[in-house]
Amino acid sequence: MEIRRIGTFYGATLLVALFVYRTNALEHGWDCISCAQNSMLVSNFGTFRHDFTLEDPWWINTVADSHAVVILNSFFPNGRDYNGTGTDTKVLVARALKNRNPNIKVYFYQPADRVGDSVYILNVVNAHPEWWLRDDNGNVIWFSCHGPNNTHCRPQIDPTVVAAQNFVVNLSISLFKNAGEAAKLIDGVMVDGTSFTTASRYGPNVSDARYQKLFAGKMQMLSKMQQLYTALNGGEVWGNPLLEYGVIGKREGNATAPGANWNTTLPYYDGAFDEMFGSFGTMEPNGEWNATKMKYSFESIINASAAGKTIVIHAFPGPAGTNSYGDMFPEIGDIKTGNTFHAAQWAGPQRVPTTGAGCRQASQERLVESLAPFLIVATERVFFGYGWFYNMEDGYIPCKEGIECGMPSTWFPEYSRPLGPPAGPAAQAEDGMVWTREYLHASVFVDLRNRSLSAITWK
Repeated sequence: MEIRRIGTFYGATLLVALFVYRTNALEHGWDCISCAQNSMLVSNFGTFRHDFTLEDPWWINTVADSHAVVILNSFFPNGRDYNGTGTDTKVLVARALKNRNPNIKVYFYQPADRVGDSVYILNVVNAHPEWWLRDDNGNVIWFSCHGPNNTHCRPQIDPTVVAAQNFVVNLSISLFKNAGEAAKLIDGVMVDGTSFTTASRYGPNVSDARYQKLFAGKMQMLSKMQQLYTALNGGEVWGNPLLEYGVIGKREGNATAPGANWNTTLPYYDGAFDEMFGSFGTMEPNGEWNATKMKYSFESIINASAAGKTIVIHAFPGPAGTNSYGDMFPEIGDIKTGNTFHAAQWAGPQRVPTTGAGCRQASQERLVESLAPFLIVATERVFFGYGWFYNMEDGYIPCKEGIECGMPSTWFPEYSRPLGPPAGPAAQAEDGMVWTREYLHASVFVDLRNRSLSAITWK
């Protein structure tokens, strides 16, 4: 480990530690996507359903036996009621997963500035108004307000306040009984909202100069967090998103803007969550990929992983994205009983299926549109996630009989097929639109102009 001065970012001095290497690098093998010998799977989920319990741990066992990494959110109907006494539900699930499979890597989800997903966190933040994010006029910038006349409002953290930084840095570890337990059960965190956007992120009364200071404070905070987890157990800190896709491409703006460059933020932490791989911001309104953005996505993932960063891809079944249908994440199943899951609505002329059986079929049929692009960019440090939304039931694992889930009742056969190591990096046509790659047991083809042409030919 080497500690050195970073210098300045938009005029703000950054006196932070840069970790040049890690001794506990997270890597997968090439035997298959997910099988007894190896797993490339990562999932980011929680659940509020009553029928996912620790007393009947079928889902714990299924996840632990199939995944390399999980990113945990809130669990069970009372997940957000944790008030500092007892045990946070993420800790309970982490303990169960590690008991089943000590080798699985467990990460906790936490936002960078809109913290407050449990009673405990809200109580701490509300007790420290000096930590609250405010505009240039001193007015609080609320993350959200609800209730009668919007009387219940949730503040955000100001990352330039050192005490607020330290609270966020230590937040996930503080949920455990002690550092020893944390070192055994948590392997890192995925921090949401880490990219460089613009002052508009916080509304009209935040100047560009102020935003640059806020961003620099956030990077200081994440670098502190990286130091903490490296010292704890060699764990990693990941940020979301990898790229701000809205500033990529000629029509969308300048691809050299900070938010479009993976290296703007990743010097300060260990990896990134690519939340829109092949979906949402990387698509056209008709559901086809935006070829410019997808090419940029491919190149950024390849370059970031080559630089030693962990990249976690999240892909959705089909053309999940902006549409004119109203509900972006419709609830599928028996709403009266709560036996449901959520699916991301599709962009373009075809709507997402309205039945559980239809969604499960679509999940299988559209898998190659996500898996083939993943295999184009995959390295030992790039992992694959695939699901309709961010709850356990939304397609990450096969569910037992009687539980509505977004995945078929058995694993995708592609996951267990022999893959073998790649013969080399992906090759691309001169115009960068067609990409191919050879593995020992598979040939992969992707045309960025037509997602339906994606193909994996198994040898």
